[in-house]
Amino acid sequence: MRNITVQYLRQNKRTGSFEYRRRVPKILEGTVKKREFLKVLGKTLREATMRYGAEHERIEHLVSLAKHGVTGLSPLEQSNRLAALLKSWDADPHGSGLTDNERTWRAEAAAQLVDKYQDPISGEYIGVPEEDAAVAGALLGGVSKEAPEVTVTDAFKAYLVEHALKIPEQQKKQQQRFARSEKNLLFVLGGNKPLSAITRSDARAWRDMRMGQVSAATVRRERNDIGAVFGWAISEMDGAGEINPFRGMRLEGASEGRRDQRLPLDQAVIDRVYEDLKPHKDLLQIWTLLDHTGARDSEIRMLLASEVVLDTPTPHIIIQTRPDRTLKSKWSERKIPLVGAALTAAKNAIEGLGEGEYVFPRYATAGGLDRLSQALNRRIRDHTDNPKHVAYSLRHNMKDRMRIAEVFPEKAKAIEGHAFSAGQDGSYGGGYPLEQLKEALEKALKGYRADCTS
Repeated sequence: MRNITVQYLRQNKRTGSFEYRRRVPKILEGTVKKREFLKVLGKTLREATMRYGAEHERIEHLVSLAKHGVTGLSPLEQSNRLAALLKSWDADPHGSGLTDNERTWRAEAAAQLVDKYQDPISGEYIGVPEEDAAVAGALLGGVSKEAPEVTVTDAFKAYLVEHALKIPEQQKKQQQRFARSEKNLLFVLGGNKPLSAITRSDARAWRDMRMGQVSAATVRRERNDIGAVFGWAISEMDGAGEINPFRGMRLEGASEGRRDQRLPLDQAVIDRVYEDLKPHKDLLQIWTLLDHTGARDSEIRMLLASEVVLDTPTPHIIIQTRPDRTLKSKWSERKIPLVGAALTAAKNAIEGLGEGEYVFPRYATAGGLDRLSQALNRRIRDHTDNPKHVAYSLRHNMKDRMRIAEVFPEKAKAIEGHAFSAGQDGSYGGGYPLEQLKEALEKALKGYRADCTS
């Protein structure tokens, strides 16, 4: 199983404390007169982890300052980078200096930046580059303690830092999704603007543009993302304003219901895919498990050998949250009995594996879900051109089988990983024994592909 590590967090073997320790990047060697950044963050890992973000962000501001300077930034970004620069010099970030010595060297450093632009006759400073003027101003007076207005880019950046998903693959997709929403909003606004200046009229203009470009469902997802960013920034960031113009915005209803977005596969298509996958051992085993458990493909592809439990009266797989795998909801954590061909496929899949090994390593790595979906959907597309027929459709097939077999709905939800009914009935108890879930699956799969030997 993979370990989740924090890149620059180290434990001092001598003192036992946890430190932020990082070699000074080459780009900062001319600015920071030391070989490494070193700061004690705490005596415990929990304490150090809580303080890590602020220290790492400060140094990242320095790196960004060296690479890109302070021009062309939002007021908040410019303020943060200049404050980080002053702190790296052990200078007061919000004033002209705490001592006479500090005030003297800061004044001399500012003079070196701007004196060459001073007209010897009038004494005026002419043509001072914005970059030099900003740094000189910070040296002479520091940066204001009052938070500058938060812009759209500030809010999106801060939100993603605060809400970043822990698994790299998921985090990358999250960043891509929010980047698309941010780009579309900036296009409508005509550039980066303070959140406090964005009105309901701007929000409606965004909605009208997107409704003419993409589906209602996509617009709703983007609206939810943008609304979440604005709502969080207003709550957590000084200078972000008080009104979320995307809150409560009415959108056109989706043209199709959720159940129509994916359709069950025809049995002939399922059977043909089984035939196509025979030369591909791992894909055939995954397809069999999906077909006979109703699990999500994201759940099956990440299974560990230890989560395939065979030495028990009711063989089953365990779907659970791990450091390297998140689930859709708490209800997704469950045990699914292995019935019929699924049991054979599971036995074959874990043969020779150690407990901590992935059952399907080819698809358990970064990008594996996309590769798996493409591999299965390519075979499905050979036998049906309906875009609503995909590998995920097998969950719909299982739902139909359980309905036809009159499996009690709550048992079906327990197998599928869906929330139980609302109210008291869904809030009490610990679910169903594995034996009962096995009986339900056997009922739904009675006579189904009995000769399959995956």
